[in-house]
Amino acid sequence: MNSLAQEPSAGPPLSNVLRITLVCFAVSMIDGFDTLMLSFVAPLLAKSLQIDHATLGRVFGAGFIGTVLGSLIIGPLADRFGRRPMLLLALAVTGIFTLGCAFATSATMLAALRFIGGLGMGGAIPPVAAITAESGSPQRRSSLVILMFIGFPLGAVVGGAITAALMVRFGWPFVFLMGGTFALLAMIPVLLVIPAQTVSRAERVAARLHAARGLSVIGGVFAGGRLPATLALWFGVLSSMILSGFLVSFMPTILNMNGVEPGRAALGSVVLNFGAIGGALVISTLVGKRGPFVPVAISFLGGAVLTVALGQIIGAGNVALAMLFAVGGFLVGGQLTFPAIASYLFPANVRAAGVGWTLAIGRIGSIVGPVVGGILLSQHLSFEALFMLAAILAVGAAFGIILANVLRPRETESGAVTPTASFAITGSELGEAGHGKN
Repeated sequence: MNSLAQEPSAGPPLSNVLRITLVCFAVSMIDGFDTLMLSFVAPLLAKSLQIDHATLGRVFGAGFIGTVLGSLIIGPLADRFGRRPMLLLALAVTGIFTLGCAFATSATMLAALRFIGGLGMGGAIPPVAAITAESGSPQRRSSLVILMFIGFPLGAVVGGAITAALMVRFGWPFVFLMGGTFALLAMIPVLLVIPAQTVSRAERVAARLHAARGLSVIGGVFAGGRLPATLALWFGVLSSMILSGFLVSFMPTILNMNGVEPGRAALGSVVLNFGAIGGALVISTLVGKRGPFVPVAISFLGGAVLTVALGQIIGAGNVALAMLFAVGGFLVGGQLTFPAIASYLFPANVRAAGVGWTLAIGRIGSIVGPVVGGILLSQHLSFEALFMLAAILAVGAAFGIILANVLRPRETESGAVTPTASFAITGSELGEAGHGKN
């Protein structure tokens, strides 16, 4: 029988799953661009609005706090009121307040706009992760979510290239206008392609039972024996994101301090992101066979070894950049699986909340990482010692993921079991997104 043959009861055709995933991928790209666009325009914006570095830092902080709160708030709301309505709300908030940033006349006004817009930016990923996970079968869930979330760093890379080409010619407000417009336009395919109900009938029954028991959001996330596994996962996520926050923020500076000329040193963060995309693509081909936990833990352990090696050759020009690409693949690529791991761990009735809170923990780590990194650099540690400390964080991340795998319930409320198939999607194994329309 042809692998794409469709049984009448097998759910939506493969084309529907791919369309939903592509729309969610596009939303992820736009979210990645909008979240990081302030970094792209900061030099021109600071000069135009006469903002000093300390004030600019507060503007960055306002946006980051908004994304953390957005993940915490919109995830549970998506479980309660539906994935698509909350995704549309997140895109609307992102688009409107990003457009508003183009007309900011002071740092205070810009910080307020970035904070409110950040609520939408942080709130977009939990529903798209849940939508993507629920569009395919449990066996394909992790792979699909990883592929979707690759859009986030890709949006940052592509957005950075577009910004570099346009902002000098059209000015920094144009970048905000472009980002806000993209977010609002994304609402159209979301309305046309994403089904109104993405949760299967059995999962909707489980959600009603959950509501009938009167469990709070916190109780629901930790219910079913998930508390130990959730705390272990969050420990791994926090360790990993502190590490990546440090690497992405300070790698150009560290390269320059080791004799790499500024133009080439500036490529450090770009190389990390490209490595992350490649690493996540590789991991997405493995999780269908073994589930997301083991491949990601192995990736972090490999990244720890490579991080130590990077500390030994950090000033070696092209060799260091090649090693940095590998570090990005193992470490940052592993981080792109966090929405997939959370989607795997949490059942449908709390999936968006679980993803959102996991991402919020990660965003806190990405804020802490640069602060800790700056303190360590100011202590004039040797680069070998600095990267050894970074490698310890990578080992901590691997430990958290392994422990989460050991402690997690073997079967979720949605009936998902450990995947045993490869990533080749067949028609008979597609999910039940279409049943939500009944």
